Parts: sequence; C-alpha cells; structure tokens
Amino acid sequence: MSDFLQGFLGTSMASGNGAEARNDITVAIRNWFANRNPLVTRLPYVPVERVDFTMFSHKFRARSTTLATSAISSGATTSITVADNTFLMNHDVLSWVDGTTGAVEYFQVSADPNGDGSTLTVSRAVSGTTAATNVPVGATVTLVGNARTGAEIDQTALTTNGVPRTQYCQTFQFPVDIGGSALTTRAFVLPGGIQSPLDFNMTMQLQNMVDDIENALYYGIKDAPTGTVTAKMNGLREILATNNISVRATNKTPVNAGAYTPQDLIRDTIQACKSGGGDPDLMLVSTSFISGLSTWGQAVQRIPAGETVYGTPIEVIKAPFLGDVTLIEAPLLNAASPSTAAAICLTSSEVYIRNKRNPYWQLRGARGDRVQGDWIAELSIEVVNESHHAYVEGISSFAA
Repeated sequence: MSDFLQGFLGTSMASGNGAEARNDITVAIRNWFANRNPLVTRLPYVPVERVDFTMFSHKFRARSTTLATSAISSGATTSITVADNTFLMNHDVLSWVDGTTGAVEYFQVSADPNGDGSTLTVSRAVSGTTAATNVPVGATVTLVGNARTGAEIDQTALTTNGVPRTQYCQTFQFPVDIGGSALTTRAFVLPGGIQSPLDFNMTMQLQNMVDDIENALYYGIKDAPTGTVTAKMNGLREILATNNISVRATNKTPVNAGAYTPQDLIRDTIQACKSGGGDPDLMLVSTSFISGLSTWGQAVQRIPAGETVYGTPIEVIKAPFLGDVTLIEAPLLNAASPSTAAAICLTSSEVYIRNKRNPYWQLRGARGDRVQGDWIAELSIEVVNESHHAYVEGISSFAA
C-alpha cells in the first residue's frame, strides 16, 4: 500500500481553513491513484445535475438475420419470414447460401417491411443468380446493401431512436474521526510525507473511497433511490449486455476458459466490439492476466506514459497482437476472484464519469476532544452505445 499511501494531502486540509471552502480533490486523485484506479483517474468527468440520468445506445444497422418459421423449398417463394426485419429497408439486397448446392442467391426487398419485425416481400434471383430451393430455418440472411433507382420519393426511413437506460449517481461517504491525544502523538512511523495521524487517517480513507468508486464502476448494480433505499449505479458488468461473457451477469463462461488463447481474447473483446460498430482502443485487464500474456509468449512492452505531478510513473502495456489497443493493469478488476482473469475492452471516447459532486473533503470540525470530517463523492459511469464495448471474466487458465 505504500505506493498509494503518500502525504499529498498536507496539513492545511485538516486545519480550520478547510471549513471555509469545499476542497475538491479530483486533480489530486487523478495524479496519485492513476495505476491502482484506472477508470476513476483516466475517464473524462462530465457534470450531471440529477441523481438519475439516461444513457443511450444507437446501433448501426445489423448486417444479417436468420430465416425463421418456414424453410424455402421453392424458387417462386416471394414472402419470407426472418428473425428481425427492423433494420431492413425497401430495395435492400440480401443473400443466402443454398444448403444443398452451396450456391449463393441474391434477392431484393421489394416492399417496405410491414413493421411486424419479421415479414419481407422480396424479388428472387437478382443479379443473375439462381433461386435457391433448399434454405432451412435458421439459415443466415446477409445484408449486402441498399440499391435504388435514384427516382424514389417518400421512402420510409429507419428509426434512429436510441435505446434508453436509466443510470443513477451513487454517493460515497468515508468518515474520518481521530481523538485529540492520538492527533498530537508523534511516536508513529508514518509513510513519507505524512505529517500527523490525522493526515494518515485521511489518506487511508481517501484510498478506501477511491477503491470503492473504482469497484462500483466495475460491479455496481443499480437501485433507484426510494425511501430508505440509497441510489446505486450500474457498473460495466451490468451495462455491457451485448458483448458480455460473465456467469454472474449473463450466465455465460468464456469458450476455452481453462485454456484461453490470444485468439480467444480477440474474439471475445476486440472482434465483438468491432462487430457491434465500436472502435476499441483501451483494454483493462486483471492482474492475473499478466501471467497469461507471459504464457502466450507475447513481446509485451511496458511503456512509461509520463508521470503525475507527484512523481508517480504512469504505466501502460502494449502487445503487438492487439494492434493499437492499449492494455492497462487494473488491480481491483476481479479482485474478489483472483484465481480467474477478467478483461474489459472499451471504445474510450464513449465512456465517461458523470459527476454530480466531485470527490471532496468536508471538515466537520472539533467535537469535544475529537476532529472529524468526511470524504464525499457523488458520481456514476455513463456508457454510450454499449454494443461498442465488451466484458469477459471467468478465465481460469491460459494456453500458448
């Protein structure tokens, strides 16, 4: 803990001056806890004025669906039922593969989808292809692209309404309370820079609060504030629904969890993000993942990303097989289950801290022979377009 328990607070925050104004310590947190708490210290802070706010996901239109209900056994069939037609438009060109011959047929939507989410009227065998006569239920129907004459008017547009999700700001409060006798004791050996037992207790409780915030950003489960129920945020494990492999969130375990390879990681994270329309550039990995990188024999390079104003080196990791995606070790990620590994892949430009109250120190003052105060923060995490990100946990062992 000595790497994190340092005396950047100073005695002025514990003095009477602290009662005059709120001591916003966001900058100090960013500069001191960068390696232990990567989300709290690296994400941009965007103010919010309410306990509750709405996050939106706007998905790019899907590139495929499946044939549903009835198999295609005739080249004359022009009305088909698919699992989802909500992303399709009139004049879209589609394709499928004949299950018997392997031949590809191109066909075209010839009327607006009727809004029931499933039925399509199509023209068969376009672009010189042959109408398939053996397409089973469940076959993939692939969207090639829209093709119009250019003379159409009043065409039906696709909806651009995002899918909303409510998020809540969570209040964190960490009291500090020390007696006058302990406050004036000078026999303690304290970490470098810490001048008094009060400073030491303030530093300990601040680290505890930042750890709690970081952990809630990963694992929180939201709760609306009602009566005696306090507001709680949804963490990334709950928010990231599309690309989520977690027994505790989606009842899924990673493929090859006991012999996880680089190909498995790319499939579960980067490929999943890009399939959803994202452009991932940041991956948080649990400490146990470092042994996995070694097992894989990757030429992993730790890159100094400068240092904070307090002289703390900021470390990131680059692995050639991940391209431009930056790896950051997150010590608290999967800390409750250190025997397994976890990773969170993010399109970082779409993830924010929504701060209703920045982390700050509030001095209560002296009560009898005691000095009391509180660390307080009220904030949450916002994720735009959750399908652009990925979450995987439960990796028990790595294989080369």
